[in-house]
Amino acid sequence: MEYKKLSIKNIIANLFVYGTTHALIDFICGAVLFSIFSNKIIVDLTKFTNLVILYSILAFGLQIFLGIFTDYLKSPRMTALFGCIFTGISAFLFLSFPILAVVFAGIGNALFHVGGGSISLNLTPKKVIAPGIYVAPGAIGLFFGVLIGKAGQFIAWPYILVLVILCILMFVINKPEMNYIKEKINKSKINYFELILILIFLSVAIRSLIGTVMVFPWKTNIDLAIILTIAIVLGKGLGGILADKFGWIRVGVIALILSIPFLVFGANIPLIAIIGMFLFNITMPITLVAISNILPGRPGFAFGITCLALIVGASPTFNFEVKKLLSGQIFVFIIIIISVIALYFGLNTYKNYFEKKSLSK
Repeated sequence: MEYKKLSIKNIIANLFVYGTTHALIDFICGAVLFSIFSNKIIVDLTKFTNLVILYSILAFGLQIFLGIFTDYLKSPRMTALFGCIFTGISAFLFLSFPILAVVFAGIGNALFHVGGGSISLNLTPKKVIAPGIYVAPGAIGLFFGVLIGKAGQFIAWPYILVLVILCILMFVINKPEMNYIKEKINKSKINYFELILILIFLSVAIRSLIGTVMVFPWKTNIDLAIILTIAIVLGKGLGGILADKFGWIRVGVIALILSIPFLVFGANIPLIAIIGMFLFNITMPITLVAISNILPGRPGFAFGITCLALIVGASPTFNFEVKKLLSGQIFVFIIIIISVIALYFGLNTYKNYFEKKSLSK
């Protein structure tokens, strides 16, 4: 079935509104979480850490279920709207009801990501560019939200006002025509479908794990921390542009391989580590769209699967001793190599059995 394409102007408008809202949602969530600690609402570090874990499980683990529900109702904009509402409520609850605020923030974050993510996957169907640009701003929003929260300077109402304006814009701009036509998987390809899903899931989980265990001692320098965050944002955003232009396998696998020496041997050197993280994050939109493309008509579910992989990958680091053990150079080297292998064979199998157009060009 052919879908009417949005104009470039409308695509840019959607990416601006949903990308900006993504940054703001992550900003508010980060600010709420760390304001709870900085305002001494919860002073016990262990209890606060458990709150962060609770938030992470809700924000990432719920997306697969919310994605299924959103696909069933075919309502991505409403899902995104409720995500904004829940997140906004959390900003007014944290001083009096910190645990409830964290629950609302986690659910709100999950709702918005699924709704906005579903729309991004339909802005440039089967292409990587739009989802990459949509996801990228979240990192910078979270960074500054945590910064403001730690400083105890978070005031809810100005950010809620901006959030309200962005919510209105979501319903003013034209959204893409959503593809909710579910295609049955050819029985001869079912095993390849499962293989692709497992390999891409593994690659995403490893990316999450490495992003969590990497130790950069120079991050205490705020200027360097900002540059690192910008590099991560650019990696995700440019990853989609480069992948669509030069081929998913070529861009994703080569970027991942090139990141290895930078991350394994250059973690203590800011410039080298920053380049490594830029390269490492290029694969993010590629893996997202690969899963989405083997699950046509299920954008929310596909987005949820990748986020489930993120929380699965990060889960070993919930234990501090395990996190410390996994941060060693040898482990980082081995695990990225595994990710390279998983990504290559996952994308290559996808190219051979699910995509007639070559992805490696």
